[in-house]
Amino acid sequence: MIVQVLGRNPDCDLVLDSPMVSRRHAELSREGETFLLRDLASANGTFLDGVRIQEARLTSGQEVYVGPCRLVFDGQLLRETEEGRRIGVEAVDVVWTPPGSKQAILDRVSLSVRPGEFVALVGPSGAGKSTLLSCLLGLRRPTAGQVLYNGLDSTLATDLFRSLLGYVPQDDIVHRDLEVEEALHFSARMRLPADTDQREIQRRVDFVLATMGLGHRRQNRIGTLSGGERKRVSVGVELLTEPGVLFMDEPTSGLDPGMEKKTMQLLARLARGGRTVILITHATQNILLCDQVAFLAPGGRLAFFGPPRQALEFFGVEDFADIYLALETAEAGVQWRERFQATVRSQAPERPTAHSRPIGNPGSGPGRRFLASCRQLGVLLERYARLLKADRQNLALLLGQAPVIGAILALLFEPDLFGLRQEFSGRGLFPIQDGQTLLFLLMMSCLMFGVINSCREVVKELPIFRRERLVNLQIVPYLLSKVLLLGFLGLLQSAILLGTVLLRIPLALDDLGLLQAFLFLFAACLGGVLLGLILSSLTASAEQSMSLVSVVLILQLVFSGAFIRAENMPEPLNTLSLLAVSRWCFGGLASLARLNERLQELGLPFAGVDFAISPGSIFGILLPVLALHFVLAAVALRWREARS
Repeated sequence: MIVQVLGRNPDCDLVLDSPMVSRRHAELSREGETFLLRDLASANGTFLDGVRIQEARLTSGQEVYVGPCRLVFDGQLLRETEEGRRIGVEAVDVVWTPPGSKQAILDRVSLSVRPGEFVALVGPSGAGKSTLLSCLLGLRRPTAGQVLYNGLDSTLATDLFRSLLGYVPQDDIVHRDLEVEEALHFSARMRLPADTDQREIQRRVDFVLATMGLGHRRQNRIGTLSGGERKRVSVGVELLTEPGVLFMDEPTSGLDPGMEKKTMQLLARLARGGRTVILITHATQNILLCDQVAFLAPGGRLAFFGPPRQALEFFGVEDFADIYLALETAEAGVQWRERFQATVRSQAPERPTAHSRPIGNPGSGPGRRFLASCRQLGVLLERYARLLKADRQNLALLLGQAPVIGAILALLFEPDLFGLRQEFSGRGLFPIQDGQTLLFLLMMSCLMFGVINSCREVVKELPIFRRERLVNLQIVPYLLSKVLLLGFLGLLQSAILLGTVLLRIPLALDDLGLLQAFLFLFAACLGGVLLGLILSSLTASAEQSMSLVSVVLILQLVFSGAFIRAENMPEPLNTLSLLAVSRWCFGGLASLARLNERLQELGLPFAGVDFAISPGSIFGILLPVLALHFVLAAVALRWREARS
């Protein structure tokens, strides 16, 4: 017998009004004296004592998380606790040492942030503020010690708290070519449960715009906003899911004093609304707005943690800037930490110490992950299409390459390259020999289109990718959205290039042959897209990626077999050439044009073994090669994520 249905739908027995709760999230049923809690295929899961469950027995006093809502079973029903949706964060003797190093960046840092507190992490450059924030957020696992969320070990509770933590890095986490409202809409569709309809999404977006004071900017392109307004958009993206904790890395950096004060006042209001706010800042003019301040000294030592005014008394100064001077050296940091710890030990403990509890390793079924991937792919495709369309100048430039290069190639060669009558030209060559050159240039042009189209597409939005990965972004849908849309762009470029050349130079192919030739050119372009995405994933900047494009194109040129036959290449180059898209696309075009047969008819040497393979067989080789390139792009992106 169903006793209680939990969800955000108004007809549920326990209505949990949160965007991270599904309409019908979970249900409590009774079988005799046994109470069973069952998850109803919710988007963000149901957790019993920190363990994600599909179905589990309940006993009195057990704690349940449904989205951000903290519930307790009283023996008959589930009820929301007094703490409700608030989250406290505690660091317990946190140490972090870089791999392979003996020098700790953080040295036994302990602090406890109560739910709804506004906390600033401050200190000299190199004191470990960013490292501490990344440990508190879960981006880095402490070498020693623990980080706890509501008493649960953060390293084990990742799945539970992933959707409940907001993070605004220094870099913008929104696309500058989108309008403010557009960006919020796409973020909401990516982050909110699949059963959230458009009206609910619009309500969330309107609420966030009003909260951040951006209602009058909703139709403005983000790139046209001021630095402070862009930062508010980034904060707004995080507020869409109503996170219990908001982490921010220097949100006031680069802002004028007036905008800095407005930003700090806004964050203080968010904290007063029950949301825990933890930020890094170098600015101390408005630090009195914070509830607590943590001063870190060089060497990652906590020199003080407490109310801002007490910090002035503790260090015996009148200005927060003087505290920086007091913490300039590592030796001073050791002394101030010892003094602070002695002060803490001499006082009665004011803050309850949380204890970690064991947590299972949650997971979701392959069917649910597949549906989530499909949903993400749809949103990513729509967003990327908007971004490509928004940059009309670049889009026109990319599409304009094909007719220009096609016209040059058409004028460069005589029209009868593939004709039945072959006579020596003034250069002592048969036209069919120039035909081989034309096919190679067509293939290389398409491959170049693909590489240029994609070589910046990942690296230019790495901050956005990293942030969305922390929430729920999957690598395969992300890459697939790039491949599909850039592939469609390459499809147009290949068609325009081939069509322009055909206006003057017939390839002597029937309709099926022309279609196959087009598919080989498109495959070359698609291979170029994948190579560009690999480059973009491996490099740290768009400039680095662009500088390596020439290396990739030269390697494809060498491995194509146009200058040195693949079978004549020494090892391991011969084996490596098997993975070259250029080799198989050029071989396919030459096979369609029957180059080997035409050259032999003229008494010329055999052009290459690849040209003797049937087009169908070459397609059979080419498809796995392209699939391998996609896998390599995914591996490269995963490597870049791990590095950062």
